[in-house]
Amino acid sequence: MTPHANDLRKTCFRVLIAASALLVLTTLIFRFRTHYFLWLAPLNLTEENVAAAWFSGTLLLLASLLAADGYFRLRSIHFKAALAWWVIAGMLMALSLDEIACLHERIEEWKTGPIVSFIPFLVVLLAGCAWSFVQLWLTPSERPKVKGLVLGFGLLVSIGGQEIMERIVTLPWYLAPFRSALEEGSELAAMLILVYTTLPNSFGLFENTRPAGGPAFSGVAALRWPILILATLIAWPLAALTASMAEQAALGHFSDWMSCALFFFAAAFVVRHWASATTREPFPTSAVVLLCAASAMCVQFDPIGDRNIFPGSSTIDWFGLRLNTRLVLLALCCLGAGESLRSRGAGYRSGAASLATVGGVSAIFSAYSTPDTLWWGYFATTVIAIGTFATVALALRSPATIAAVQRTPA
Repeated sequence: MTPHANDLRKTCFRVLIAASALLVLTTLIFRFRTHYFLWLAPLNLTEENVAAAWFSGTLLLLASLLAADGYFRLRSIHFKAALAWWVIAGMLMALSLDEIACLHERIEEWKTGPIVSFIPFLVVLLAGCAWSFVQLWLTPSERPKVKGLVLGFGLLVSIGGQEIMERIVTLPWYLAPFRSALEEGSELAAMLILVYTTLPNSFGLFENTRPAGGPAFSGVAALRWPILILATLIAWPLAALTASMAEQAALGHFSDWMSCALFFFAAAFVVRHWASATTREPFPTSAVVLLCAASAMCVQFDPIGDRNIFPGSSTIDWFGLRLNTRLVLLALCCLGAGESLRSRGAGYRSGAASLATVGGVSAIFSAYSTPDTLWWGYFATTVIAIGTFATVALALRSPATIAAVQRTPA
């Protein structure tokens, strides 16, 4: 990795550290539960269905994409080590599902009890880690990364012990916020360690040359068809399953995690497209930020705006119509991202037009309702997320075609 690429990598990582530190500090302040700090609830890491939960979940998604690039970096020279990175990517994605959709909190409600219910998942996690770490340790080039992986996964596993101690030992009111901040800070620290350890896999993101010669979110591009097919097949039943679950306001939602992940993958695909361009182009900041904002909307805003189910929800009243807030915001994000891509040149305009169409569909969906409004809210969000990912992954032309279009005289 060149000095320029290394500096850029460190800068990106420092931004993640700063955001994480801010969220831990916000959590500490909010946990004192005074009315002066209630407005900080979206940034409280101990709450579900808020922006802070989205941030921690997408940190794991990011680490998963970076780990997947390890497979593409090594597959032609050390296949077992490459496969180990693929296994790690899968485990990190499963942990992201748990972080956003509250998988382990829902497992606690099973008839077998929380401890017995956890055992199969813990065994699979430990077995996957053990096999992957051994394969990486046996590969000399990957051996330095094993220490970071062991530390990161070890800290994540230790969070379970901290949660058990929290239930056993009751601290005074003035100490409880510090325990919450310590627990959430440890969790974010583990995620940051995993991101830092896996970042070198995606060295194509930080190269100064174009097109990038190394992996750059290659997993999203390689699996775009399986992702689209699987998401399309399970969108309906997953929305129905999510709508049937209890504690809608208190716990996360499986359908929303998939929508959140699809928007995030779309942002990652835009970044990969930029890194793979044959000519040096400005970074697509606006498009990436808006797609990430759409991803966050799937967690921060509830799907239907019904105060009987989600006490803090609201709808938008516009000329007598009650519009779904989440779908309106998703429409604005898609339209904004489409305009950002359109302004980048002729080669991006087909993708921009498709994104604008998805935004229009989201706006129409926001005014539509069905007798089963909760299911519809989850399903409509997933449809927009699938449409967005499909547009970004399939409608954008190849970098070589874009370069040819841009060189064509008017």
